[in-house]
Amino acid sequence: MLKLETEVEKKRIGKAKVGLVTLSVLVVILASLNIWSYSDLQKQKNTINDLQVEKDALLIEKDALLIEKDTLQHQLSLLNITYLDYVSTHVHNNTEYDNYVTNHQHTNSEHALLQAQYDFHVTYYVHTQAQYDEAFFFFYYVEPEEQKFGVYNLDSDLYGLNWSEPYQEDVFDCSEMSACLEWYLENRGWHVRIASGDAPFGGGYHAWLLVETSLGHYMPVESTTLEIVWWDDPYFDNYFVYDRELEDIHGAIAYLKYEFDWWKLGYCPLDFS
Repeated sequence: MLKLETEVEKKRIGKAKVGLVTLSVLVVILASLNIWSYSDLQKQKNTINDLQVEKDALLIEKDALLIEKDTLQHQLSLLNITYLDYVSTHVHNNTEYDNYVTNHQHTNSEHALLQAQYDFHVTYYVHTQAQYDEAFFFFYYVEPEEQKFGVYNLDSDLYGLNWSEPYQEDVFDCSEMSACLEWYLENRGWHVRIASGDAPFGGGYHAWLLVETSLGHYMPVESTTLEIVWWDDPYFDNYFVYDRELEDIHGAIAYLKYEFDWWKLGYCPLDFS
């Protein structure tokens, strides 16, 4: 009897173990399903958040585009107003256009005649540059009665002179001033040469005058200030070091025409105070 009961208890314990194992497996399966569901829900939540951020960005972009649209619409309205105003003040009818064409047209024969006249003029009235310069400067220099000499006589002739035209680089600067003063002094009996090269006092290109004050001896004259450069000037010797020495205006314009053409002002701006 005791043995039978033991067998029954063993069977009950075996069934209980199987039940516990089955229950454990079900618990593990349910736990795994819960974990998977939670992970999936979290991914969906993250996706929703990303979509919300993208939505907000699109709304901001939409607002900006609406502002830009309003701005362009306003500009278009202003252009339309400008256009209508222009049309109202500049309208011309076809009759005015036809009248203009009628009064301003030339036939092919008239054009051919004008071209033939132009070609004839170019062929038979051409002049060389040398002939032009000779004619232009025919009255440039006046032959003096005698040549002047003397440093202090030169100083006296320069005394009271002023430039009425201000110094302006590349328009009326040291080169134009030198050419203009050379013309002035030559026509008053002085033998003058134009010197150009490195500035005696430094600072780049410069132009000045050398005036013959005794036979074969010259004194430098600073044309920008209309003054003699005296012997005690620290740069006196540098005024006799130059790249070119131009005898007259012909040599100057042959060297650099547009550097010495002071007459483009229409007058020599030397003034007495």
